[in-house]
Amino acid sequence: PPSDDFQREDFDIYTESSVSVYDAILGTSIKVKTIDGDCEIKVPAGTQPETRLRIRGRGVPRLGKPKERGDHYITVKVMVPRNLSSDDERRVKELRDASVA
Repeated sequence: PPSDDFQREDFDIYTESSVSVYDAILGTSIKVKTIDGDCEIKVPAGTQPETRLRIRGRGVPRLGKPKERGDHYITVKVMVPRNLSSDDERRVKELRDASVA
């Protein structure tokens, strides 16, 4: 039966993964479920919400051509904290005020 974790479009697979706002800023590695099992991928520093990352060749095998496969796409969901401690809020404001952008 199809999984709620995976969306399929032709030979490609689509999933979502969440990272913290801090990991989106600094970059990180995350473990992603694929149809072949877990795979670790890099989330580059500065990743924006809804960025789509691709793992080539980890989609669905083509009928009659098992060596040809679609890709696996991961949409990155960035989790922004709703409740900061006063200490964390002060640090975030310092970062904001120090940034030039």
